[in-house]
Amino acid sequence: MPGTSAVRHVTTGWLAAVQAIGKDLVEVMRLIALADVHGYHEVYDWLVDLVDAEDSDAVVLAGDLLGWGGDSDTVEEAQAADRLQVLHRLSEIKRPIFYVMGNDDWIELDAPHPSHQSVHGKRINLGNFNFVGYQHTLPFMGGVHEKSEHEIEKDLALLEAEIDSTTVLVTHGPAYGILDKVHSGQHVGSTSLRDFVQRTAPRIHIHGHIHREFGRAGRHFNVSSAGRKRAMVIDLLTMEHRVIEGAG
Repeated sequence: MPGTSAVRHVTTGWLAAVQAIGKDLVEVMRLIALADVHGYHEVYDWLVDLVDAEDSDAVVLAGDLLGWGGDSDTVEEAQAADRLQVLHRLSEIKRPIFYVMGNDDWIELDAPHPSHQSVHGKRINLGNFNFVGYQHTLPFMGGVHEKSEHEIEKDLALLEAEIDSTTVLVTHGPAYGILDKVHSGQHVGSTSLRDFVQRTAPRIHIHGHIHREFGRAGRHFNVSSAGRKRAMVIDLLTMEHRVIEGAG
């Protein structure tokens, strides 16, 4: 994994940034999770209000965060412009944000606020739980965050020791056979990820990627908003969840 040859535990500046938020996060329990926003700014605006309305402890964004509209010559240029708009909106969220990128993200988000962290190839501890992420998916649309099954298997092996029963595993892609069926009926999830989750048994697995499979199957939560005002509120203690949808 580029930049993740050794799993990094983020500590420097992290606790201070979280404490500066002014919210007691000793026992993190309630998450708001969504994916596949694809740069729709009205969804991010809605999310800012939702976080406060639900009094959530943290936010999880599971990839495909940026859009690529406008008159730019390249996708990268378009997403670089969109990144600034997205970061402006996320800066209004006074909660920790844990994110990975997706196959439709051609650049990194590189959130500047220390309490907004990419969890790709990392473990971040917060309260009684921890967050571990992986953003690569199987080849799908030719994006920069796509890898072969063999490469994914090798990458996940580097993360295996970091997973325990209190882990929130955040990936963009689904595990094979679980909330991963496209319109043709084909399963497009990763067998390596499926086997990894079975071996390591994290508390929950949050992902997106397949828009039509939004929902829950056991510990797996497909939180794809598909560019709509749609998210899940997940209670890590009780394992209960609610779907929240906004108007418009």
